[in-house]
Amino acid sequence: MISLKELLFDVNVKHVLIVDDAYDSIPTASDLANEIDEWTHFFDDIAGIDEQKVEELYSDYDTISADELRHSDKFVEVLWLNQAALTPALINPLFSRYKSDTQTDLDRLSKLEAQLTELGLATETVGRNFVGKVASADLIIIDLYLSTAQRTEDINISIDGLASSIAKRKESPPLVVLMSRSTRLPAKRVEFQEKTRLFESCFRIIRKDELLEPGVVNRILRRLAQHYEDSLKLSAFVGSWEDGLTNASNRTTALIRKLGLAEIAQIHHLLLSAEGEPAGSYLVDVFDKVLQHEIEADPSIIKSAALLNQLSVDDYPPPFVPGANDLLDLVQRSLFHNRARLQLPGSLESIVAFGDVLTRKVPSLMPSQEIDRYDSLLRNIELDDVLAILSPACDLQRKGVSRILLLVGKLRPLSATDWSYKDEGPKTPVIDFGDGKRCWIKWNVKHIETLSPEELEHVLKKEDCAFEVIARLRDTHALELQQKLLATMGRVGLLAPMPATFPMKIEAFLPGLDSKLFKLDIPFLDDGGVCYVGRERDSTKAQERLVLTESACEAIFRKLETIDLQTVHERSRKIITRIRQSEELLQALERGIPLPSSQQLDFKVINTPENIGIGLIKRTRIDLEKDLVLNKFIEKAGIILSVFNPDETDELVDSADADTTMDGVQNIDVAEPVVIEAPSPAVAMPSAVG
Repeated sequence: MISLKELLFDVNVKHVLIVDDAYDSIPTASDLANEIDEWTHFFDDIAGIDEQKVEELYSDYDTISADELRHSDKFVEVLWLNQAALTPALINPLFSRYKSDTQTDLDRLSKLEAQLTELGLATETVGRNFVGKVASADLIIIDLYLSTAQRTEDINISIDGLASSIAKRKESPPLVVLMSRSTRLPAKRVEFQEKTRLFESCFRIIRKDELLEPGVVNRILRRLAQHYEDSLKLSAFVGSWEDGLTNASNRTTALIRKLGLAEIAQIHHLLLSAEGEPAGSYLVDVFDKVLQHEIEADPSIIKSAALLNQLSVDDYPPPFVPGANDLLDLVQRSLFHNRARLQLPGSLESIVAFGDVLTRKVPSLMPSQEIDRYDSLLRNIELDDVLAILSPACDLQRKGVSRILLLVGKLRPLSATDWSYKDEGPKTPVIDFGDGKRCWIKWNVKHIETLSPEELEHVLKKEDCAFEVIARLRDTHALELQQKLLATMGRVGLLAPMPATFPMKIEAFLPGLDSKLFKLDIPFLDDGGVCYVGRERDSTKAQERLVLTESACEAIFRKLETIDLQTVHERSRKIITRIRQSEELLQALERGIPLPSSQQLDFKVINTPENIGIGLIKRTRIDLEKDLVLNKFIEKAGIILSVFNPDETDELVDSADADTTMDGVQNIDVAEPVVIEAPSPAVAMPSAVG
């Protein structure tokens, strides 16, 4: 394996900037913000020679209130520089805590500086006035609170200063390590990362007491350096995207401004009136595609996007910030128009457009109730059914069809077990109702309804109507449903949905001396994990992969380093010792672990690429009273993970009803990542082209 020193040199990380208020030679008023009692005693006790001396040193002393003085940086500076001229009993309590904290930080920082120097890095230190030095730094190690008082508002100094500096080099951001002695550091990492607009692959956190622990700093720097080149490619793409989007928007706006009322009138007379389409809806469609064309024309976007094809996806980092990135939200947005678009009708004459999705608002009438002709329409459609308008757009606009075609689908709750890439018939993988409720739609090509325009208008527009339009599918997905419905004569190639992400809860255990499991207290596991649901390489077979945050992976590894082996089953000690002496488990956790399916309730073995069992994993919540590891597998129990849904109740699966034996244990190989291959998307034209 390449040394860390060589790795840092190869990725051109040579200059490190350490930012900490401990390096400031003079405190500020904010550093003493918590010394309320000490300030009170200072102003109450100052008298005689001390008071006379302060009056000489600070000319405004008599004209400013005590409260204003303690908030004055200049007054604090005067007191600090003239401590020797004042009575120790008066001045020492005011600066005692500040001096102690500063010296503790400087001791830790000196060890950090020594480690970085050993790695061949040119190290520069600076206090609060750091902004001008960020431009030349490849690595920045910065204190979260640039004030010893560590108030909530004090983090703005580091966030705002770093954000403004990184904005000037957004295509080549530095690596950043955020440090603090505050226990709030893990909770602040998300806020810090979002506000500085850093990608998480360029960003890590470390507690200051960890600076003294061997190996921790080096492991953090290795993770950052391993993926720095890919991080720069991603940063370059996003930077190009931001600039290109602005340029494309300006070019599109310039083209739009060339259209006047006369041109719009001609478009209406020569096209839209014949099509029955309103100008507003049509122009939004056209301008959407013009903007897309201009985005595609931006050379910097295309060039930087091409570099993303070279990302090293076979060796990727674990997520660093807790929680699942909501890929389902991207899928939803790619399948549906924004709900606000429903305010623009698809045609002047028709109340629905191609791809509109209808749902029932009120329960269907019972057979015993008296109903008129219109009330009987769609009587067999239930509250969990939806209907998609699939008549051609031009027929809807021109009223060129006597019966409108509706495809019926069934709403089903969306969970990890429902996400599949198998060709199981037409479906919409996700629909978001805007209230936190997500479902998927199973379309039934054998259940078709037709209504006349008058009947459809009645069920949608009459007083207390039973149905409403809740969404509008984008043309590509609506066309796919239409094609599958029409005898599968042809298929429109579509962009494959991204893997789904679902948050999971994680608990860790080890076998005790009596083979019974005992739970490990690992606080970072409270962040949870993410279950990615995709498909296996070159297959439609579903695969679920557990991904933990880097902090959780590190915490598990370090917990095993400190565990007392005398409390662990003697046959498990050998594998735990092996784990301590290598990074096999850490690498396996960081790569992500393929999960057993939700139907498999027994333990599964976690293997290294060399097929050595180093741990066990269970897809349900472990019951300490019932779940046992059989002797046959006790030697592989280097760690035992329990993975379960956040909403899983404390009422655990009864072992009498679930097969928890280990006779059919399936080995899990963590060597290969999941690869998702997507077909090319279809091209959709404006709906006025009939």
